[in-house]
Amino acid sequence: MFADSAGKRDSVLSLGSIAHLQYYFARTGLLDGKGAQLAKDNPPKRGVSDSHLNTRPKIRSDDTSSTTLDNESSTFIGDEDAGQEWDRNNTLPPPTVSTYRHKVQYLPPPPDSAKLRRDLRKALRDAEKAITDVESQNLDGPDRRKRKETTTDVEDTGEPEVPSPLRRTKTAGWYEIQGLHVLDMVTLAIRAAKLYYTAHEDPQRLYSIKSERQIREELLGVLDVLKRMASRNFAGGLKDEELATIRGWLQGVNKLMNDEQALEREESTERNKWQWLEGSWEGRERERERLFLNSFMPQGDLPEWTSPESAASFSTPFLDAVRNGLLLDHLHNNILKKSKRQFGEIKTFHTDTAKPYRCAENLRFWIKAAEIRWELKLKVDVTGVVHGKEAAWPDFDAAILQWSRTAREGLTKEWKESNKAKRSSTFFSSYPAPDAAVQET
Repeated sequence: MFADSAGKRDSVLSLGSIAHLQYYFARTGLLDGKGAQLAKDNPPKRGVSDSHLNTRPKIRSDDTSSTTLDNESSTFIGDEDAGQEWDRNNTLPPPTVSTYRHKVQYLPPPPDSAKLRRDLRKALRDAEKAITDVESQNLDGPDRRKRKETTTDVEDTGEPEVPSPLRRTKTAGWYEIQGLHVLDMVTLAIRAAKLYYTAHEDPQRLYSIKSERQIREELLGVLDVLKRMASRNFAGGLKDEELATIRGWLQGVNKLMNDEQALEREESTERNKWQWLEGSWEGRERERERLFLNSFMPQGDLPEWTSPESAASFSTPFLDAVRNGLLLDHLHNNILKKSKRQFGEIKTFHTDTAKPYRCAENLRFWIKAAEIRWELKLKVDVTGVVHGKEAAWPDFDAAILQWSRTAREGLTKEWKESNKAKRSSTFFSSYPAPDAAVQET
Protein backbone atom coordinates (compact mmCIF):
# COMPACT_ATOMS: atom_id res chain seq x y z
CA MET A 1 0.00 0.00 0.00
CA PHE A 2 1.26 3.43 -0.96
CA ALA A 3 0.39 6.78 0.49
CA ASP A 4 -2.20 8.91 -1.27
CA SER A 5 0.44 11.24 -2.69
CA ALA A 6 2.80 8.41 -3.70
CA GLY A 7 0.07 6.32 -5.30
CA LYS A 8 -0.53 9.00 -7.93
CA ARG A 9 3.06 9.18 -9.19
CA ASP A 10 4.10 7.17 -12.22
CA SER A 11 7.54 6.52 -10.77
CA VAL A 12 6.04 4.78 -7.72
CA LEU A 13 3.43 2.81 -9.65
CA SER A 14 6.08 1.46 -12.04
CA LEU A 15 8.19 -0.10 -9.28
CA GLY A 16 8.89 -3.74 -10.10
CA SER A 17 7.72 -3.45 -13.69
CA ILE A 18 9.78 -4.42 -16.69
CA ALA A 19 10.37 -0.79 -17.58
CA HIS A 20 11.62 -0.10 -14.06
CA LEU A 21 14.02 -3.07 -14.13
CA GLN A 22 15.36 -2.05 -17.51
CA TYR A 23 15.85 1.48 -16.27
CA TYR A 24 17.65 0.16 -13.17
CA PHE A 25 19.95 -2.11 -15.20
CA ALA A 26 20.73 0.69 -17.64
CA ARG A 27 21.59 3.12 -14.84
CA THR A 28 23.72 0.68 -12.84
CA GLY A 29 25.67 -0.49 -15.87
CA LEU A 30 24.62 -4.11 -15.66
CA LEU A 31 23.71 -4.11 -19.35
CA ASP A 32 27.14 -2.79 -20.35
CA GLY A 33 29.13 -5.73 -19.01
CA LYS A 34 29.89 -4.14 -15.64
CA GLY A 35 27.93 -6.42 -13.37
CA ALA A 36 25.85 -9.57 -12.94
CA GLN A 37 26.77 -12.37 -15.34
CA LEU A 38 28.68 -10.02 -17.62
CA ALA A 39 31.08 -8.90 -14.89
CA LYS A 40 34.77 -9.72 -15.20
CA ASP A 41 36.43 -11.98 -12.67
CA ASN A 42 38.90 -10.40 -10.29
CA PRO A 43 42.48 -11.56 -10.75
CA PRO A 44 43.33 -14.27 -8.18
CA LYS A 45 45.59 -13.32 -5.35
CA ARG A 46 49.03 -14.84 -5.10
CA GLY A 47 49.04 -18.14 -3.27
CA VAL A 48 45.24 -18.29 -2.92
CA SER A 49 43.07 -20.52 -5.05
CA ASP A 50 39.61 -19.04 -5.70
CA SER A 51 38.12 -22.08 -7.42
CA HIS A 52 35.93 -22.76 -4.40
CA LEU A 53 34.85 -19.11 -4.21
CA ASN A 54 33.68 -18.80 -7.80
CA THR A 55 30.05 -19.78 -7.39
CA ARG A 56 28.74 -17.64 -10.25
CA PRO A 57 26.67 -19.87 -12.58
CA LYS A 58 28.03 -20.28 -16.08
CA ILE A 59 25.55 -19.90 -18.90
CA ARG A 60 26.66 -21.48 -22.09
CA SER A 61 25.86 -20.22 -25.55
CA ASP A 62 23.70 -21.92 -28.16
CA ASP A 63 26.69 -23.75 -29.63
CA THR A 64 25.48 -27.37 -29.68
CA SER A 65 28.95 -28.69 -30.41
CA SER A 66 30.09 -27.78 -26.92
CA THR A 67 28.76 -30.47 -24.58
CA THR A 68 31.38 -30.49 -21.89
CA LEU A 69 31.38 -28.34 -18.75
CA ASP A 70 35.09 -27.71 -19.01
CA ASN A 71 35.81 -23.98 -18.69
CA GLU A 72 38.37 -24.08 -21.46
CA SER A 73 36.06 -25.69 -24.04
CA SER A 74 32.78 -23.98 -23.10
CA THR A 75 31.64 -20.63 -24.41
CA PHE A 76 29.99 -18.22 -21.96
CA ILE A 77 28.07 -15.03 -22.30
CA GLY A 78 30.68 -13.29 -20.22
CA ASP A 79 33.36 -13.81 -22.87
CA GLU A 80 34.40 -10.93 -25.06
CA ASP A 81 33.11 -12.57 -28.27
CA ALA A 82 29.68 -13.28 -26.82
CA GLY A 83 28.19 -10.19 -28.40
CA GLN A 84 29.09 -11.44 -31.86
CA GLU A 85 27.17 -14.66 -31.34
CA TRP A 86 23.80 -12.87 -31.21
CA ASP A 87 21.50 -13.87 -34.03
CA ARG A 88 21.26 -10.84 -36.27
CA ASN A 89 18.22 -12.27 -38.03
CA ASN A 90 16.24 -12.23 -34.80
CA THR A 91 13.60 -9.47 -34.70
CA LEU A 92 14.00 -8.94 -30.97
CA PRO A 93 16.84 -6.71 -29.78
CA PRO A 94 19.71 -8.32 -27.88
CA PRO A 95 19.36 -8.45 -24.08
CA THR A 96 22.03 -5.78 -23.68
CA VAL A 97 19.84 -3.17 -25.40
CA SER A 98 17.71 -1.08 -23.08
CA THR A 99 14.14 -0.50 -24.23
CA TYR A 100 13.44 2.04 -21.49
CA ARG A 101 11.94 5.22 -22.89
CA HIS A 102 11.63 8.28 -20.73
CA LYS A 103 8.44 10.22 -21.41
CA VAL A 104 8.92 13.97 -21.50
CA GLN A 105 5.85 15.67 -20.08
CA TYR A 106 4.67 18.77 -21.87
CA LEU A 107 4.35 21.73 -19.53
CA PRO A 108 2.42 24.59 -21.12
CA PRO A 109 3.59 28.11 -20.34
CA PRO A 110 1.74 29.94 -17.58
CA PRO A 111 -1.26 31.90 -18.85
CA ASP A 112 -0.90 35.62 -19.24
CA SER A 113 -3.42 38.31 -18.47
CA ALA A 114 -4.70 38.45 -22.06
CA LYS A 115 -5.51 34.72 -22.13
CA LEU A 116 -7.09 34.79 -18.67
CA ARG A 117 -9.20 37.75 -19.76
CA ARG A 118 -10.39 35.96 -22.90
CA ASP A 119 -11.30 32.84 -20.91
CA LEU A 120 -13.18 34.92 -18.36
CA ARG A 121 -15.15 36.81 -21.00
CA LYS A 122 -16.09 33.55 -22.70
CA ALA A 123 -17.26 32.06 -19.38
CA LEU A 124 -19.28 35.20 -18.64
CA ARG A 125 -20.95 35.05 -22.06
CA ASP A 126 -21.85 31.39 -21.53
CA ALA A 127 -23.35 32.14 -18.12
CA GLU A 128 -25.27 35.13 -19.50
CA LYS A 129 -26.64 32.97 -22.32
CA ALA A 130 -27.78 30.32 -19.83
CA ILE A 131 -29.68 32.92 -17.79
CA THR A 132 -31.22 34.42 -20.93
CA ASP A 133 -32.41 30.97 -22.01
CA VAL A 134 -34.05 30.41 -18.63
CA GLU A 135 -35.87 33.72 -18.84
CA SER A 136 -37.03 33.06 -22.40
CA GLN A 137 -38.27 29.57 -21.50
CA ASN A 138 -40.25 30.90 -18.55
CA LEU A 139 -42.11 33.62 -20.44
CA ASP A 140 -45.47 32.20 -19.42
CA GLY A 141 -44.88 32.69 -15.70
CA PRO A 142 -46.68 30.95 -12.83
CA ASP A 143 -49.83 33.13 -12.97
CA ARG A 144 -50.46 32.39 -16.63
CA ARG A 145 -49.89 28.67 -16.07
CA LYS A 146 -52.51 28.72 -13.31
CA ARG A 147 -54.98 30.37 -15.65
CA LYS A 148 -54.27 27.71 -18.24
CA GLU A 149 -55.02 24.93 -15.74
CA THR A 150 -58.45 26.42 -14.82
CA THR A 151 -59.55 27.48 -18.31
CA THR A 152 -59.51 25.79 -21.69
CA ASP A 153 -58.25 27.72 -24.65
CA VAL A 154 -60.65 27.27 -27.54
CA GLU A 155 -59.99 28.55 -31.02
CA ASP A 156 -62.57 29.99 -33.38
CA THR A 157 -63.01 26.56 -34.95
CA GLY A 158 -64.27 25.18 -31.66
CA GLU A 159 -61.31 22.74 -31.19
CA PRO A 160 -59.13 22.96 -28.08
CA GLU A 161 -55.61 24.29 -28.58
CA VAL A 162 -52.81 21.75 -28.43
CA PRO A 163 -50.24 22.98 -25.87
CA SER A 164 -46.75 23.51 -27.23
CA PRO A 165 -43.69 22.04 -25.43
CA LEU A 166 -42.74 25.45 -24.03
CA ARG A 167 -46.26 26.11 -22.73
CA ARG A 168 -46.70 22.80 -20.95
CA THR A 169 -46.60 22.79 -17.20
CA LYS A 170 -42.98 22.47 -16.08
CA THR A 171 -42.24 19.47 -13.90
CA ALA A 172 -39.71 19.16 -11.08
CA GLY A 173 -37.31 17.32 -13.37
CA TRP A 174 -37.40 20.11 -15.92
CA TYR A 175 -36.59 22.73 -13.28
CA GLU A 176 -33.77 20.57 -11.96
CA ILE A 177 -32.19 20.22 -15.41
CA GLN A 178 -32.61 23.93 -15.99
CA GLY A 179 -31.07 24.82 -12.63
CA LEU A 180 -28.15 22.43 -13.02
CA HIS A 181 -27.28 23.98 -16.37
CA VAL A 182 -27.25 27.47 -14.87
CA LEU A 183 -25.28 26.17 -11.89
CA ASP A 184 -22.61 24.67 -14.15
CA MET A 185 -22.22 27.77 -16.29
CA VAL A 186 -22.06 30.18 -13.34
CA THR A 187 -19.61 27.92 -11.50
CA LEU A 188 -17.30 27.92 -14.51
CA ALA A 189 -17.54 31.71 -14.62
CA ILE A 190 -16.65 31.93 -10.92
CA ARG A 191 -13.67 29.64 -11.47
CA ALA A 192 -12.44 31.76 -14.39
CA ALA A 193 -12.86 34.92 -12.30
CA LYS A 194 -10.91 33.38 -9.43
CA LEU A 195 -8.04 32.46 -11.75
CA TYR A 196 -8.10 35.94 -13.21
CA TYR A 197 -7.92 37.58 -9.78
CA THR A 198 -5.24 35.31 -8.29
CA ALA A 199 -2.94 35.02 -11.34
CA HIS A 200 -3.12 38.67 -12.35
CA GLU A 201 0.19 40.36 -13.13
CA ASP A 202 -0.74 43.62 -11.42
CA PRO A 203 -3.38 43.00 -8.73
CA GLN A 204 -2.99 46.52 -7.36
CA ARG A 205 -4.49 47.84 -10.58
CA LEU A 206 -7.61 45.75 -9.94
CA TYR A 207 -7.80 46.88 -6.34
CA SER A 208 -7.57 50.51 -7.44
CA ILE A 209 -10.82 49.97 -9.37
CA LYS A 210 -12.55 47.76 -6.82
CA SER A 211 -11.26 46.80 -3.40
CA GLU A 212 -10.29 43.22 -2.63
CA ARG A 213 -12.90 43.04 0.09
CA GLN A 214 -15.67 44.07 -2.28
CA ILE A 215 -14.53 41.51 -4.86
CA ARG A 216 -14.65 38.75 -2.24
CA GLU A 217 -18.05 39.84 -0.96
CA GLU A 218 -19.54 39.73 -4.46
CA LEU A 219 -18.10 36.27 -5.11
CA LEU A 220 -19.40 34.94 -1.80
CA GLY A 221 -22.82 36.46 -2.50
CA VAL A 222 -23.12 34.61 -5.81
CA LEU A 223 -21.93 31.38 -4.20
CA ASP A 224 -24.56 31.77 -1.48
CA VAL A 225 -27.27 32.19 -4.14
CA LEU A 226 -26.12 29.02 -5.91
CA LYS A 227 -26.06 27.15 -2.62
CA ARG A 228 -29.64 28.13 -1.79
CA MET A 229 -30.75 27.16 -5.29
CA ALA A 230 -29.21 23.71 -4.99
CA SER A 231 -30.38 23.16 -1.39
CA ARG A 232 -34.06 23.37 -2.42
CA ASN A 233 -33.32 21.17 -5.46
CA PHE A 234 -34.40 24.00 -7.79
CA ALA A 235 -38.03 23.53 -6.75
CA GLY A 236 -40.36 25.91 -8.57
CA GLY A 237 -37.62 27.00 -10.96
CA LEU A 238 -35.16 29.85 -10.61
CA LYS A 239 -36.48 32.93 -8.85
CA ASP A 240 -36.24 36.40 -10.31
CA GLU A 241 -34.17 37.63 -7.35
CA GLU A 242 -31.63 34.87 -7.86
CA LEU A 243 -31.32 35.57 -11.56
CA ALA A 244 -30.96 39.30 -10.87
CA THR A 245 -28.15 38.68 -8.36
CA ILE A 246 -26.24 36.45 -10.77
CA ARG A 247 -26.72 38.85 -13.66
CA GLY A 248 -25.54 41.76 -11.54
CA TRP A 249 -22.34 39.91 -10.65
CA LEU A 250 -21.68 39.06 -14.30
CA GLN A 251 -22.14 42.68 -15.34
CA GLY A 252 -19.89 43.85 -12.48
CA VAL A 253 -17.03 41.58 -13.58
CA ASN A 254 -17.40 42.78 -17.18
CA LYS A 255 -17.30 46.39 -16.03
CA LEU A 256 -14.20 45.68 -13.93
CA MET A 257 -12.34 44.31 -16.95
CA ASN A 258 -13.47 47.22 -19.13
CA ASP A 259 -12.22 49.74 -16.56
CA GLU A 260 -8.94 47.87 -16.29
CA GLN A 261 -8.42 47.97 -20.04
CA ALA A 262 -9.16 51.69 -19.99
CA LEU A 263 -6.46 52.15 -17.34
CA GLU A 264 -4.00 50.14 -19.41
CA ARG A 265 -4.66 52.34 -22.42
CA GLU A 266 -4.16 55.47 -20.33
CA GLU A 267 -0.89 54.14 -18.93
CA SER A 268 0.32 53.21 -22.39
CA THR A 269 -0.52 56.68 -23.72
CA GLU A 270 1.19 58.33 -20.78
CA ARG A 271 4.24 56.08 -21.17
CA ASN A 272 4.62 57.05 -24.80
CA LYS A 273 4.87 60.71 -23.78
CA TRP A 274 7.81 60.11 -21.42
CA GLN A 275 10.95 61.44 -23.07
CA TRP A 276 13.32 60.00 -20.47
CA LEU A 277 12.38 56.41 -21.31
CA GLU A 278 14.71 56.07 -24.30
CA GLY A 279 17.33 58.02 -26.18
CA SER A 280 20.86 59.19 -25.57
CA TRP A 281 21.31 61.48 -22.55
CA GLU A 282 25.07 61.61 -22.32
CA GLY A 283 26.12 64.74 -20.46
CA ARG A 284 22.50 65.48 -19.44
CA GLU A 285 22.05 62.92 -16.68
CA ARG A 286 20.48 65.33 -14.20
CA GLU A 287 18.03 66.61 -16.78
CA ARG A 288 16.91 63.06 -17.55
CA GLU A 289 16.47 62.16 -13.87
CA ARG A 290 14.55 65.38 -13.27
CA LEU A 291 12.12 64.49 -16.07
CA PHE A 292 11.80 61.02 -14.58
CA LEU A 293 10.95 62.37 -11.13
CA ASN A 294 8.52 64.92 -12.58
CA SER A 295 6.50 62.00 -14.02
CA PHE A 296 5.72 60.87 -10.44
CA MET A 297 5.30 64.23 -8.76
CA PRO A 298 2.10 64.60 -6.70
CA GLN A 299 1.63 68.07 -8.14
CA GLY A 300 3.80 70.62 -9.91
CA ASP A 301 7.33 70.14 -11.21
CA LEU A 302 10.72 70.11 -9.60
CA PRO A 303 13.11 73.06 -10.03
CA GLU A 304 16.01 72.90 -12.45
CA TRP A 305 18.56 70.34 -11.31
CA THR A 306 22.10 71.66 -11.54
CA SER A 307 25.37 70.45 -10.11
CA PRO A 308 26.13 71.70 -6.58
CA GLU A 309 29.71 72.52 -7.61
CA SER A 310 28.38 75.18 -10.00
CA ALA A 311 26.57 77.00 -7.18
CA ALA A 312 28.34 79.44 -4.93
CA SER A 313 27.01 77.98 -1.68
CA PHE A 314 26.78 74.37 -2.96
CA SER A 315 23.01 74.58 -2.43
CA THR A 316 20.70 74.57 -5.44
CA PRO A 317 16.95 75.22 -5.73
CA PHE A 318 16.46 71.52 -6.47
CA LEU A 319 18.21 70.41 -3.28
CA ASP A 320 16.37 73.01 -1.22
CA ALA A 321 13.04 71.62 -2.50
CA VAL A 322 13.80 68.06 -1.32
CA ARG A 323 15.91 68.72 1.79
CA ASN A 324 13.00 68.08 4.21
CA GLY A 325 12.54 64.53 2.87
CA LEU A 326 8.78 64.80 2.45
CA LEU A 327 8.90 65.09 -1.34
CA LEU A 328 11.38 62.22 -1.59
CA ASP A 329 9.06 59.96 0.44
CA HIS A 330 6.14 60.77 -1.86
CA LEU A 331 8.23 60.16 -4.96
CA HIS A 332 9.42 56.81 -3.63
CA ASN A 333 5.86 55.63 -2.96
CA ASN A 334 4.58 56.83 -6.34
CA ILE A 335 7.40 55.03 -8.16
CA LEU A 336 6.57 51.82 -6.31
CA LYS A 337 2.98 51.97 -7.54
CA LYS A 338 4.24 51.63 -11.12
CA SER A 339 6.44 48.67 -10.27
CA LYS A 340 5.46 44.99 -10.18
CA ARG A 341 7.46 44.44 -7.00
CA GLN A 342 5.60 46.74 -4.67
CA PHE A 343 7.45 46.36 -1.39
CA GLY A 344 9.46 48.77 0.69
CA GLU A 345 6.77 51.45 0.84
CA ILE A 346 7.20 54.30 3.28
CA LYS A 347 3.99 54.07 5.27
CA THR A 348 4.80 56.59 8.00
CA PHE A 349 6.44 59.99 7.56
CA HIS A 350 6.11 63.51 8.90
CA THR A 351 3.98 65.96 6.94
CA ASP A 352 4.74 68.82 9.32
CA THR A 353 8.43 69.57 8.76
CA ALA A 354 8.68 72.73 10.85
CA LYS A 355 11.15 71.09 13.24
CA PRO A 356 14.57 69.85 12.05
CA TYR A 357 14.32 66.37 13.64
CA ARG A 358 11.23 65.61 11.56
CA CYS A 359 13.07 66.47 8.35
CA ALA A 360 15.94 64.25 9.43
CA GLU A 361 13.58 61.34 10.10
CA ASN A 362 11.94 61.76 6.70
CA LEU A 363 15.35 61.55 5.06
CA ARG A 364 16.22 58.44 7.09
CA PHE A 365 12.93 56.84 6.04
CA TRP A 366 13.81 57.50 2.40
CA ILE A 367 17.36 56.12 2.78
CA LYS A 368 16.10 52.93 4.46
CA ALA A 369 13.36 52.40 1.85
CA ALA A 370 15.91 52.79 -0.96
CA GLU A 371 18.06 50.15 0.71
CA ILE A 372 15.15 47.70 1.05
CA ARG A 373 13.61 48.12 -2.39
CA TRP A 374 16.52 49.06 -4.63
CA GLU A 375 19.41 47.58 -2.59
CA LEU A 376 21.25 50.88 -2.39
CA LYS A 377 23.61 52.08 0.31
CA LEU A 378 23.19 55.84 0.23
CA LYS A 379 25.73 57.91 2.14
CA VAL A 380 24.05 61.08 3.29
CA ASP A 381 24.85 63.35 6.23
CA VAL A 382 21.25 63.81 7.30
CA THR A 383 22.00 66.29 10.05
CA GLY A 384 24.26 68.33 7.79
CA VAL A 385 21.60 68.49 5.06
CA VAL A 386 18.91 69.60 7.49
CA HIS A 387 21.12 72.34 8.97
CA GLY A 388 22.45 73.44 5.56
CA LYS A 389 26.15 72.53 5.90
CA GLU A 390 28.09 72.96 2.67
CA ALA A 391 30.01 69.69 3.05
CA ALA A 392 26.77 67.65 3.03
CA TRP A 393 25.34 68.94 -0.27
CA PRO A 394 27.58 67.05 -2.75
CA ASP A 395 26.87 63.67 -1.09
CA PHE A 396 23.16 64.47 -0.94
CA ASP A 397 23.10 65.36 -4.64
CA ALA A 398 25.02 62.18 -5.58
CA ALA A 399 22.65 60.04 -3.46
CA ILE A 400 19.54 61.44 -5.17
CA LEU A 401 21.12 60.95 -8.59
CA GLN A 402 22.07 57.33 -7.80
CA TRP A 403 18.62 56.53 -6.38
CA SER A 404 16.78 58.09 -9.33
CA ARG A 405 18.96 56.28 -11.90
CA THR A 406 18.49 52.89 -10.18
CA ALA A 407 14.71 53.32 -9.91
CA ARG A 408 14.40 54.40 -13.53
CA GLU A 409 16.47 51.48 -14.82
CA GLY A 410 14.50 49.04 -12.66
CA LEU A 411 11.14 50.24 -13.97
CA THR A 412 12.34 50.25 -17.57
CA LYS A 413 13.63 46.69 -17.25
CA GLU A 414 10.33 45.48 -15.79
CA TRP A 415 8.30 47.08 -18.59
CA LYS A 416 10.54 45.63 -21.31
CA GLU A 417 10.37 42.14 -19.79
CA SER A 418 6.60 42.41 -19.50
CA ASN A 419 6.23 43.41 -23.15
CA LYS A 420 8.56 40.60 -24.22
CA ALA A 421 6.61 38.04 -22.18
CA LYS A 422 3.33 39.23 -23.70
CA ARG A 423 4.67 38.86 -27.23
CA SER A 424 6.06 35.38 -26.54
CA SER A 425 2.86 34.19 -24.83
CA THR A 426 0.79 35.46 -27.75
CA PHE A 427 3.09 33.63 -30.16
CA PHE A 428 3.01 30.30 -28.31
CA SER A 429 -0.72 30.46 -27.59
CA SER A 430 -1.42 30.20 -31.33
CA TYR A 431 0.15 26.73 -31.44
CA PRO A 432 -1.60 23.69 -29.94
CA ALA A 433 0.01 21.38 -27.43
CA PRO A 434 2.07 18.55 -28.96
CA ASP A 435 0.34 15.22 -29.31
CA ALA A 436 1.30 12.05 -27.51
CA ALA A 437 3.55 10.81 -30.30
CA VAL A 438 5.63 13.97 -30.22
CA GLN A 439 5.84 13.85 -26.43
CA GLU A 440 7.26 10.34 -26.40
CA THR A 441 9.97 11.25 -28.88
